[in-house]
Amino acid sequence: MKNNYPIVIKDVLPVSTFFSLRDEFKHTGWGLYNYSNNSDKENERISWKLNETNDKLIFYQCASIIKFKLQKYLKQDLIFIRAHSNGATFGQTCRFHVDFNEDNVWTFVLFTEKNWNTQWGGEFITFDPINQEYKYTPYIPNSGALVPSNWQHYGAAPNDTTDKMRTTVAFSYASLQSFNDVKDYSIVNSFL
Repeated sequence: MKNNYPIVIKDVLPVSTFFSLRDEFKHTGWGLYNYSNNSDKENERISWKLNETNDKLIFYQCASIIKFKLQKYLKQDLIFIRAHSNGATFGQTCRFHVDFNEDNVWTFVLFTEKNWNTQWGGEFITFDPINQEYKYTPYIPNSGALVPSNWQHYGAAPNDTTDKMRTTVAFSYASLQSFNDVKDYSIVNSFL
């Protein structure tokens, strides 16, 4: 299965759940808090992150729905580790990074804008270390991409054809065998 990443899933969440998640974005708001893992500058804030969430339950509900869908593809039980929000506007270029170094840990990036034109950019880019190639997943609302968390990846910023923010929530999961290796990191950089 390693050569089949990223796994792209369309219409990930039921429409009502997707809009409930979007509503939380409006109630919570965004702050310029995120840092690049590979930043050369100690205080370089390169993207937006949700402020403290009012309704954590909607994130757990989304994580559960996604988890069951991923288990069908991965053919194993998963444990939810964390959710991490990210927002970017034109010019806020992220860098390649990994979320976890351990094997059997995955990141599912959910594209959370309700309206998005693919001409605006915002694609999800991964480096496949097995085939030594870059893979691009277009930003399509209520779809997402699954990759091993130890693969280099980043979300491209929107281009200059839009003033819209590109938003995502990255949900991380571990296999039962790998959970003990990452459980201490489950709260770091998470809003849950």
